[in-house]
Amino acid sequence: MPDVVASAAPRASLGEPLLQVRDVSKHYPARGDALLKAGGVVRAVDDVSFTLHRGETLGIVGESGCGKSTLARVLLRLVEPTGGQALFGDTDIFQLSRREMRRHRRRMQIVFQDPFASLNPRMTVAQIIREPWAIFPDALPRREWSDRIAELLTRVGLGPDDGHRYPHQFSGGQRQRIGIARALALNPEIVVCDEPVSALDVSIQAQVINLLEEIQEEFGLSYIFIAHDLSVVRHISDRVAVMYLGKIVEIGTWQQIYDHPAHPYTQALLSAAPAIDPAERRDRVILQGEVPSPINPPSGCRFRTRCHMAEAVCANEAPELSGDPTQRAVACHFADSDRGMDAPIQANSA
Repeated sequence: MPDVVASAAPRASLGEPLLQVRDVSKHYPARGDALLKAGGVVRAVDDVSFTLHRGETLGIVGESGCGKSTLARVLLRLVEPTGGQALFGDTDIFQLSRREMRRHRRRMQIVFQDPFASLNPRMTVAQIIREPWAIFPDALPRREWSDRIAELLTRVGLGPDDGHRYPHQFSGGQRQRIGIARALALNPEIVVCDEPVSALDVSIQAQVINLLEEIQEEFGLSYIFIAHDLSVVRHISDRVAVMYLGKIVEIGTWQQIYDHPAHPYTQALLSAAPAIDPAERRDRVILQGEVPSPINPPSGCRFRTRCHMAEAVCANEAPELSGDPTQRAVACHFADSDRGMDAPIQANSA
């Protein structure tokens, strides 16, 4: 991924906890009459816990369908959780009424994956950016709207006169900049970035990532950055959480995750990522089989049916996410053995 500013070393100490996610789940009724009668559910997110600190970027990675985007929408109450807590300071946002959550949501904004679908094509850019102020009249006096729109457009790399244009008149990268400007309009504390660069060309991805990092430093934002591109997550994240089939299987600083992956699923993801530098290439771990159904996940460890290290204990006992979640935690029975962290990766046969 060219022209991306390299990540700084992980912070020596994290800021104060800003969002504490505890055992959050989201289950959907399974489709089909037989499954509904049997009480089948899709466990899209299942007992996920982590802490986001002030000024931190937490990257969340995993295969398509692992629950990343569902988790983002649950935390913003765009979909209702099945269980758990999300403590923003001392407030459990899952317990807020619809009216209370609407007021609280100004502290948490989102940048969506598809910049065109997330912008109203019938509204000008200026109307899109000022819409949050119409919803929250106390956020900014009306007489300051025009100047603030010009400031935000300039800050994201567009021109003040672009406010008179419509979304279809911009490129994909420019539309995502408009989405970022809209997210900044209410001066949030947390911005959820739901695969914000996956629909963009590689060179444009680099520009948007650099912009997000600059804005974070300027405004003191905390990011939850969701992506499937491991190189993108590496460049922007302070810590990385790896999800598989609705659960977090490993979490740590980006250096820990990328230099010393402990969970076999993390090892497989990293081995599949292309590396230009031969020194960074890894032994390939080829995952066997398909991702199990979230309606009927495997007993014990959910990854065991595709894991080259699986033994009987993996089928009988689900591994806990052990360790310090603010530093390093792994959900694997063999993470601390000579078969886990820092052990040579044994590739499966194709």
